[in-house]
Amino acid sequence: MNNVHISRPNGQPSATPKRGQSQEQTDLLALIRYRYLSHWPLFLLATVLAIAGAFAYLRYATPTYRVSSTLLVKEESKKIGESDLLSQLDLFGSDKNIENEMQILSSRTLANEVTRNLHLFGEVYQQGKVRDILAYENAPVEFVFLQPERIREGKPEQVPMVYDSIHRRVFLYNKAYPLFDTVNTRWGQMIIKPRPGVAVPHMPCYLKITDEKTATQTVLSRLQVSPVSKMATVINLHYADVAPVRGEQILNELIRVYNRAAIEDKNRVAASTMSFVEERLRVVTRELNQVEKEVEQFKTTAGIVDISEQSKLFLESVQENDSKMSEANMQLSVLDAIERYVSNRQEGQNTVPATLGLTDPVLLELVGKLNEAEMEREKLRKTTGEASPVIQALDRTIAKLKPAVQENIRSLRSNLTAGKDKLEAANSRFMGMLRTVPGKERALLEVSRQQIIKNNIYTFLLQKREETALAYAAAISDSRIVDAAQADAVPFAPRKLTVLALAIGLGIAFVAALITLRDIMNREIEQRSDVEKATDAPIVAEIMHDDNKESVVIADGKRSLVAEQFRSLRTSLSYIGLNGDNKTLLVTSSISGEGKSFISINLAISLSLIRKKVALLEFDLRKPMISKMLHVSREPGITNYLVGKSSITDLIRPIPGNDHLFVIPAGVIPPNPTELILNGRLDEMLAKLKTMFDYVIIDTAPVGLVTDARLLAPFTDACLYVVRQNVTPRIHLKMIDELYRNRESGKLNIVFNGVRPRGVTTHTYGYGYVEEQNKNGKRFIKSLFNF
Repeated sequence: MNNVHISRPNGQPSATPKRGQSQEQTDLLALIRYRYLSHWPLFLLATVLAIAGAFAYLRYATPTYRVSSTLLVKEESKKIGESDLLSQLDLFGSDKNIENEMQILSSRTLANEVTRNLHLFGEVYQQGKVRDILAYENAPVEFVFLQPERIREGKPEQVPMVYDSIHRRVFLYNKAYPLFDTVNTRWGQMIIKPRPGVAVPHMPCYLKITDEKTATQTVLSRLQVSPVSKMATVINLHYADVAPVRGEQILNELIRVYNRAAIEDKNRVAASTMSFVEERLRVVTRELNQVEKEVEQFKTTAGIVDISEQSKLFLESVQENDSKMSEANMQLSVLDAIERYVSNRQEGQNTVPATLGLTDPVLLELVGKLNEAEMEREKLRKTTGEASPVIQALDRTIAKLKPAVQENIRSLRSNLTAGKDKLEAANSRFMGMLRTVPGKERALLEVSRQQIIKNNIYTFLLQKREETALAYAAAISDSRIVDAAQADAVPFAPRKLTVLALAIGLGIAFVAALITLRDIMNREIEQRSDVEKATDAPIVAEIMHDDNKESVVIADGKRSLVAEQFRSLRTSLSYIGLNGDNKTLLVTSSISGEGKSFISINLAISLSLIRKKVALLEFDLRKPMISKMLHVSREPGITNYLVGKSSITDLIRPIPGNDHLFVIPAGVIPPNPTELILNGRLDEMLAKLKTMFDYVIIDTAPVGLVTDARLLAPFTDACLYVVRQNVTPRIHLKMIDELYRNRESGKLNIVFNGVRPRGVTTHTYGYGYVEEQNKNGKRFIKSLFNF
């Protein structure tokens, strides 16, 4: 049944306790149940449509497969002879930075090379009725673009394609191109190759041509590179593709290109060393040939076969010193080359000169670290800008290493120069001794000494060349494939459950948004909570909307829903102050059409059914409705009495069939209703009526339009203010609250009239909506869309 607000005996509204969190949660749940659950058929319909749409989408959506691979990035091995001091200090970080390797794997440079190697610029699609299908494995021909840079940037171009297998040609835009031949097209030169074993498709096909930049960005957008964990050096590679075979080929090619680039970086040092050794070999070979010819010519001319043992000893000492001096000169030249590199490094020169012949461990370690830092910086420049924090950190590391290398070079040069001076002094001493040897033997010793020195240098260079060639050939990548690229057996997108859940959520959200938007846009009072939020005035009853459109809805023995609500309102009168000598009730509203006359009539009839003598006054002197609704004569009436032309007994009209209900009509509509009310006879009339009747109900004009209700309020004991759902504007709630607080209308109480069940709800849910059965399908549909 309806909710009734119980007032104190003195008519004051009962104190409302302050709401706690639990009460607010209860109100919120009640609001949700009233606003949304009452329209559950709409939500059900939206859910069914959403599920149907989701299944249709899943039926025609292109499945996407996830291709995954795992790559292990190994730590770089230590070079033989290098000092471990700087590594123990960890001044320059670890040898391999997993984040840097991930950036290299996801760089545009590698993705562009993969795109070129796999010829991803042109792909064949089969046209379907709903969607087109990529024929990656089922394409009868393969297009190899030799000049992809000539493809214009922009939206991919769909070129109609027809394959003529009999004449071995392909038609693009109705122009024939032969197979196995380099043909000139608007997209540059290309070669069209047939795929053996692939049948000619029956569906129409087209060639989708994508420019190099877009194809590279597409590969990068589908690629995901992530570490297995923070502590491991294992990288997971994931690629999403509608063609699983193509995804596997792209990941495998990416790893191959990455490994090849790593090997090329490592071979740069070996190539620099090999170049240096080859150049020195050419010089020493020429010198050695010249010396050998001089020895041969001298022996032939002088007829010398051997020298004395003493001369041999001197010669051996001189030869040993000369060999050391030559080695010192070579080391000095290497130091000069390294110093020039450190001092005047050019952009793009990313390898340190060869350290051939140097044995100082500290210098070798510093040069190696400098080389690694330079190579790391070159790698990062492919993926990051110059302002990157990592680039700047490497620049600072290189700036620290260069002074250390230069200082070490100066120290080594000083030591080598001192040792060279000592060797030259020893050779001068030995040469003085050799002067005692006969002239021919001494000349032979000098020539032979040069031959032996050059021969030793030549042997040393040949050994270093072989070592460098071996290192060059044995260079391998620092990564190892743990798991080769493999596609999942089932597609990961679209996910069936996710699509269904999303579709259902969107359907429900759409209906909820529609209901909420309607409530927000509604300018009239929609529900009881709107009144309760705006004013503290008590709501004593709710009256449901009656589709019968009858003026009288209550009678003796009538058990309709609305009749029961009026009986409940009748019971509530004692709680709002109508008892004993307090028997005058004022009924008003904000505007016309809110049902105040309907409330007055049926409340009066309800009171008469319990044997109470009731007088119903038609005091809406501007637009009287009660006499018309009850089919009684309007004259003479209240206006006749107020002007002194009729008595009380002349005004009272009995209602046929009801011995306890009497109506006092309005009478002639006056031009000055306000002045009539204030002429002094109203008090006398009401005082006399109180002695004659148990209840006096006054139906007056709307308080929001004229002042009649305010003038009558002081003569009444209580006031019923009628508010009608979807009729009373929300802006009038502020006026109602002011009337209640200022007591301008007496003891104001609200009747919520014309309440319609929201949606197809059949319960109150705490908002005062009574149970109602839908009698037929037509009424059900009407209530379904009753927002």
